[in-house]
Amino acid sequence: MAGRIPQSFINELLARADLVEIIERRVPLKKAGRNYTACCPFHNEKTPSFSVNPDKQFYYCFGCGVSGNAISFLMEYEGQEFVAAVEDLASQLGVEVPREAFGDQPQKTNNALFPLMEKVAQHYQQQLKRHPTAVKAVNYLKNRGLSGEIAKQYGIGYAPEEWQNLSHLDKDKKKLQKNLVETGMMIEKENGHAYDRFRDRIMFPIRNRRGQVLGFGGRVIDKGEPKYLNSPETTLFHKGKELYGLYEMRRQLRNVDHIIIVEGYMDVVALAQFGIYNATATLGTATTSDHLLTLFRICPKVVFCFDGDKAGRAAAIRALNHALPLLKDAREVRMMFLPEGEDPDTMVRNIGAEAFKEQVEIATTLFDYLLEYLTNQVDMNTFEGPAKLVHLAKPFSQLIKDPILSARFQQRLSELSGLNEKQLKQVLPHEQPQTQKASTTTHTENPEQSSPSETTTQNSKTVKSSGKNKIPFRRAIALLLQFPEALPAADLSWLADIEEPGAQILNKLIQLISAEEGVTTAMLIENWRGHQEEPHLTKLATMDLLTQAENAQTELCEITKHLEKSYLIDQWDSLIEKSRLQPLSTDEKDKLKQLQIAISAPR
Repeated sequence: MAGRIPQSFINELLARADLVEIIERRVPLKKAGRNYTACCPFHNEKTPSFSVNPDKQFYYCFGCGVSGNAISFLMEYEGQEFVAAVEDLASQLGVEVPREAFGDQPQKTNNALFPLMEKVAQHYQQQLKRHPTAVKAVNYLKNRGLSGEIAKQYGIGYAPEEWQNLSHLDKDKKKLQKNLVETGMMIEKENGHAYDRFRDRIMFPIRNRRGQVLGFGGRVIDKGEPKYLNSPETTLFHKGKELYGLYEMRRQLRNVDHIIIVEGYMDVVALAQFGIYNATATLGTATTSDHLLTLFRICPKVVFCFDGDKAGRAAAIRALNHALPLLKDAREVRMMFLPEGEDPDTMVRNIGAEAFKEQVEIATTLFDYLLEYLTNQVDMNTFEGPAKLVHLAKPFSQLIKDPILSARFQQRLSELSGLNEKQLKQVLPHEQPQTQKASTTTHTENPEQSSPSETTTQNSKTVKSSGKNKIPFRRAIALLLQFPEALPAADLSWLADIEEPGAQILNKLIQLISAEEGVTTAMLIENWRGHQEEPHLTKLATMDLLTQAENAQTELCEITKHLEKSYLIDQWDSLIEKSRLQPLSTDEKDKLKQLQIAISAPR
């Protein structure tokens, strides 16, 4: 397992990145004073409300509230996970991503196989155009109604019926064979010789969300088994995580309302031929939780497209089991079942793109299908039927983590079974999800990134705060987030002795700003990614403080003086209270005198 990405590297990456340039490659920006504006790429709007601040290296949409730094933008816009976004940004800047291995020895990722896989993909595309036996592959694609433009867009190629077709891709034959075996493109025999895995097949390159080729799917042209042959699991390709067509979808569509999950590569490509680009396919495996999480990062609605037969219904239940724990907030899953003998490819040709879209729109909701599935298994007209329904529903109910959805599901079960909700709760105990506080200490969006709690020294606190300084702390944090250069030169180490969360955050900000020159708003907030403080800090970073940069330091000095005096008074009060209960020690008496002098001193 790869080690963590050091926080110091992430900070360095954000310091080198130009957010304006990164966004402008994908979204046209217009200069507006010191900032840049555009119509938000994450929601539909006619008046620009998306603002990019080059000084803070931070973007914010006043319409939908989305905000973040260069890494956040790549995650949102490209649908990437955190690690993929970091690697993408690093690649754009020409640096490699280090990893912290055990013993804190840095460990670098090896991307040497990606250029080879791209070369293989290009080779297959050339074979489709030039190889003497490729005519049958071309005819097959034409008979399926695919244009040359779509074939080029998806990088479709042809693997000739040859055993050593890839052996000429590099002069170093030994190294080439080793790498082709490692990527699954060749199969090595016991005697050391190797041969091509894919022969006489139409080839579909499988790309990650950065466009890098991870593996291939090969479809047989004539009769033969298996109909689809996929790359094996390799260091690059993990079929339980990747989805076919996702990269091409993101290149075609800026805003994605929903994503259709289909069964095969040809279904994805056939739908694209009809202008339906929001389809993706799993790679010879059932849909996993990782697949769904990837799609939910792009849009909140996923529509499964299943065969209407018994096997399709069974696949729907498997998908439903993975989806139920992930449903929350605006996330939605629907089930679309095709008529017998149809697949998305044939159906869209028969009824056309608009009618197909209408069928997707009216697809059955996940919970409606679940209730239909459960009621179909029992005779509700018998005495035992409703009871059996509840028992069948129990394992599904326990998968629902969202409290609102859980309550709605139990309400429908109550209506169907005749049991009241109190009785149902006794039968269907529902374990509520962990509180936000608990979840943020055990899980982050990026498990490979160091968390602030791990890098912050846990000092023994000496002063408990009553919360009276919540507003000054909040103001100080907002000022430092927006104007890091305004950090006062005074000694603020006393903040580490205050238990109040605002003091801990402010102290952490001061440490981060002091440790590195030129730190930006984006770099600071990145240190709280995946933690409960992140949305609050983001809000403070984007709020109008009604002050200018040149006044920020003066205001911060006044706030910290006020907070320090309050801290000293709290210590004084604590010792006075103790003296009423028991005699103070000599050290404590000396401390009391020092506090009295400090509190009385002009500030």
